[in-house]
Amino acid sequence: MPIQPPAPPPPPQFRLAERYPTEIDFPAVLRRAGVDVEQQQRVTKAQDLLRSLPESSPAALKRQIVEAAFTAFDVPTQKIIQAASAEVDALQAFIREGGARAQKVIDEGTARIAELDAEIAEIRESMAAALADQAIRDAATEEQIAGVKPILAFFAHQEPGLGDFMNSRDVPPPAFMREPSQANFMKPRAPQPSGPLPDSLTDIDVE
Repeated sequence: MPIQPPAPPPPPQFRLAERYPTEIDFPAVLRRAGVDVEQQQRVTKAQDLLRSLPESSPAALKRQIVEAAFTAFDVPTQKIIQAASAEVDALQAFIREGGARAQKVIDEGTARIAELDAEIAEIRESMAAALADQAIRDAATEEQIAGVKPILAFFAHQEPGLGDFMNSRDVPPPAFMREPSQANFMKPRAPQPSGPLPDSLTDIDVE
């Protein structure tokens, strides 16, 4: 007897994806991406300084003010640019990471839905087959019952109460039960004496 290969292991059980909070701790995100606290502070100071300038100020004037402010604090403009670039790169990577995670959830969920749809279709097919098979069995059984009922109808007159039993099942009685006048010939007759009657019977005075 050939050795059957082992059955493949069942697929891992599907689990709902973990939900992530929509409130983001951006300083922590930047630190995980390698943007240290000092770099973040430089960017924050530049943001605060730009917000403090009048919106109507020309862009060139705003740039001169910011550069002059950071030069006064001995912070080269190049380091501010590097810190801001690092933050942008880290935040864009954070978006890509979240998008990839969400896409994985979508892919796994879509595959699981396809499996469930196939299983539902199989279950529905099984249900329809069960109904069809039962309909065939019902028809065959009814045909069998129809073959047995005439026997009950034929012998219904011999058993008390069997007629009621038959009526309750809508079985028509046989012809001899429907026509009492013709059924009398079915009753057995009493035996008739043959030869001369005994003296004991002839002495009876019949008036």
